[in-house]
Amino acid sequence: MLSQNLSQTYLEEDRNFLEEISPKSSSLKDLRVLVVDDSDDCSYVMEFVLSDHQAQTKTAASVDEAIEAIKEWKPNIVISDIRMPDKDGYSLIRSVRKKEAIDGGFLPAVALTSYRDTEVLSKAINAGFQEVIRKPFEPDELVAILVKLTQGT
Repeated sequence: MLSQNLSQTYLEEDRNFLEEISPKSSSLKDLRVLVVDDSDDCSYVMEFVLSDHQAQTKTAASVDEAIEAIKEWKPNIVISDIRMPDKDGYSLIRSVRKKEAIDGGFLPAVALTSYRDTEVLSKAINAGFQEVIRKPFEPDELVAILVKLTQGT
């Protein structure tokens, strides 16, 4: 019982901290954002920040889950971690861009990475991502990038 109470306390402290760093805004109101990351912690933080800004979020823990979610849910934008087991974020963006070449349309995409190497960042842009966000990310930076990439959607 003590363990569960302690866990609940930590979750509450995390939520309070995130509320402090994440200003309320309706700039993402009703935007459908697909978050692709194998890290539950990162997905949770992303989901919290985005829902706090009134975005609709869906998470996927793998490229295969993400491709299915894109087909079924039709997000306005995708945020994908680059490094994941099996298939990585580059694999996801190649699949998305290949489908667009056949079917038309365009899905903005943001790469999420803990890499600091400029070659990796360039590779992400060249692969088909429009922006790269480094972990740990600033919530305001994330929101600003999503607004910029989805204006008019």
